[in-house]
Amino acid sequence: MDNPHLISPPITRNVIGKRVPRSEDAKLLTGRGKYLNDINVDGQFHACLVRSPAAHARISSIETTQAEEFPGVHLVWTASDIEEFCPGIEAQFSADGCLPMTMPLLAKDVVRYVGEPVVLVIADTRAIAEDACDLVNLELEQIEAVLDPRASIQGGPVANGERPDNVGIRGRATFGDIDQAFNEASYVASALYHPGRVAAAPMETRGCLADYDWTQDRLKLWVSTQMPHYVKLCLSLFLGFDESRSEVLSPDTGGGFGQKAHVFPEEMLMPLASKHLQAPIKWVEDRRENLLAGSHAHEQFVTIQYAATDEGKVTGVRTHALVDGGAYHMPPQTMAVESWCSVAVTPTGVYDIPATEYVYEAAVTNKCPMGAYRGVGYMAGTLARECLMDDLARQIKISPFEIRRRNVVREFPWKNPQGIDFDEGSWLATINTLEEMVDYPAFLKRQEEARKEGKYLGLGISVFVESSGESTGMLQAHGMHEIYHDTATVKMDSTGSVTVTSGLNSQGQGHQTTLAQVAADVLGVPFEAISVDAGTSTKGAYGSGTVGSRAGVIASGCVNRAAHAIREKLVAVAANMLEASAQDILLEDGAAFVAGAPESRLNIADVASAIYWDASKWPEGFDPGMEFTRAWDTSRPMFSNGGHAMIVELDPVTGFVNVEKVFSVEDCGVMINPTIVEGQIRGGVVQGIGLSLFEQLVYDKAGNLSTTSFLDYQTPTMDVSPPFEIRHLETPSKISASGVKGMGESGLIAAPAAVLNAVNDALSPFGTALYELPATPEKIVRATQGTVDLDGPVDWAELWDRAAAPVLDRGSMEMQ
Repeated sequence: MDNPHLISPPITRNVIGKRVPRSEDAKLLTGRGKYLNDINVDGQFHACLVRSPAAHARISSIETTQAEEFPGVHLVWTASDIEEFCPGIEAQFSADGCLPMTMPLLAKDVVRYVGEPVVLVIADTRAIAEDACDLVNLELEQIEAVLDPRASIQGGPVANGERPDNVGIRGRATFGDIDQAFNEASYVASALYHPGRVAAAPMETRGCLADYDWTQDRLKLWVSTQMPHYVKLCLSLFLGFDESRSEVLSPDTGGGFGQKAHVFPEEMLMPLASKHLQAPIKWVEDRRENLLAGSHAHEQFVTIQYAATDEGKVTGVRTHALVDGGAYHMPPQTMAVESWCSVAVTPTGVYDIPATEYVYEAAVTNKCPMGAYRGVGYMAGTLARECLMDDLARQIKISPFEIRRRNVVREFPWKNPQGIDFDEGSWLATINTLEEMVDYPAFLKRQEEARKEGKYLGLGISVFVESSGESTGMLQAHGMHEIYHDTATVKMDSTGSVTVTSGLNSQGQGHQTTLAQVAADVLGVPFEAISVDAGTSTKGAYGSGTVGSRAGVIASGCVNRAAHAIREKLVAVAANMLEASAQDILLEDGAAFVAGAPESRLNIADVASAIYWDASKWPEGFDPGMEFTRAWDTSRPMFSNGGHAMIVELDPVTGFVNVEKVFSVEDCGVMINPTIVEGQIRGGVVQGIGLSLFEQLVYDKAGNLSTTSFLDYQTPTMDVSPPFEIRHLETPSKISASGVKGMGESGLIAAPAAVLNAVNDALSPFGTALYELPATPEKIVRATQGTVDLDGPVDWAELWDRAAAPVLDRGSMEMQ
């Protein structure tokens, strides 16, 4: 299914590639959007949760009498009230070494992180529910909290009894002669990088509204999610709701960034409570709950080693990625989303390195579970590869551009050491374009002059390759067994207007605009004739989720195939009406006409009307159906690529870092809408600057989260958003329908490496470098004083042996 059914003559690209204004924006910018909290149902009650105040403790008792008797309270549930309906939600990914775990809807017997749901309270209003929660008496017996993933993964106190060895995932692999590469190396560069723990922090927090109709045994669930069909599947798998009698609706969604690509306990609790009370139940979390329990992201300890020749050609790379996975797997992706993605998906990046060896691990700790966030896995892996490449360049005294040119893959198709095929790419062109944009000789001169004045400028670059348009082919190429399933429906009415329904919903990416552009070109109708429903209900087309930079690729592929089926009908009838061959019919600008004879033309609306109402215009044996649902997937992976360069100014006295300018190069194949692509780049890069310089979720020694509001957890705002210069390269995909590739995560994948490289370049006169993010003012000042806090790399042989150790089964430690 790599290529949709195409007909001759080829489609003219009239709308794809144009900067069409986003059709969503008028509604959203004038306050007419309808988000989860804007939706209300008559007779609804409101939910609030008592959350664990302890990182790890046994539940001695829960006294709920006062809460139950509080005026306006309708229900108070603990784990014992719901375990007969659902003991928990299990997540298991087929990545090698990923071990199953079950997340309870409400903690039973033991709490395992601060913020874990323990008691559900349903009341007339949110305020009453919150007051009743304060009346619940929760008695806890403290257990030692497991907080350091480096200690946890080596055994000791148990964070979760389902995994008595504290291992959530563990695997290793070798490709090529790695020992020879290191034995014969002239240079060995090593480092340990530690990107910190962060939150996706979408503007709209999580929430859902469940409405069970007992008269028809039907459930409606409005939920702020990136995966409505997966939520619907979980309602059936874990709660027993019939899929045919359940509808999940995703209204306007104020950002997701991966955090909403999970199913959460709260989203399963509300349907249960609605069915029990025979009333609608609404839950919307506040910001404190979101930061405590909405899934965390990115924190890893990544050890990396390069073996290189005298000229700086890297011949082997070893990588170990350890993620702090928290107390449970987050369904469906599990802890594999970070450590496995960091080293096992593209361990060599854009570089032609013949040998690679890697180990990936996830440590179970008593913290909020680790989940997906934009650039998941790729960010930490790219950080390690790109920052160590700069370290190697400094060792052999060549420029950061030259070291990359000496190692980058130059010819395609190319197969990496794992045997994964890369059909095309502009990897060398990206490096050269960044160097030209920066004007590297001019920058070096300016940097030297600035240092004489006590100003410290730094330049950092980072190039990347991303497995984009996440698909079945991508998973299979990496030895996994999950299947994606996505469809779109396209319908043309008798007046020539078109309705497109996608199975992939939008969280602000611009699906209504881009999918309309695709359909308009296939059908030859004006952009304004297309109406797009971007997955607002699971009653329409099917979708496996808006994740992994896949909507632009997969959704457009589905739309392309469904629209082609209608195009064939239009062409057949137009040919009959114009007494021409179907091979000579063109559809453009709202008209059907004969190639070479544009005066022989019909309005497409008239052709559509004939299909609906005038059988005399039909060719023999014609089927007049004008609504088609089509699926699309890929049998192999596709890859986008690009890079960023950043210039920063560092103040050695205050430790503050100012990002002066960002240079970005993006190759996502054919761009459907360049304005939307550039918006994605800017947004992702600014998020990368935030987590690189000041975003950090901080736990104290008892496992309490200290950063529970935006006063403490600092997200990037417009005052830290630098000027951008963006250039586009275009290497069309050989796989996708219109040559497009995904790019939604590219900004955040590579930006942190560029920031850290720039900071370390600015620090070079002080003879120190940082290996930990965020690069806060305190760390910068310590670095200028010659102090770096992070431990050095651990012993590789020890890591390799540990990864081969047998994993303990579930045993007698279930209560931990």
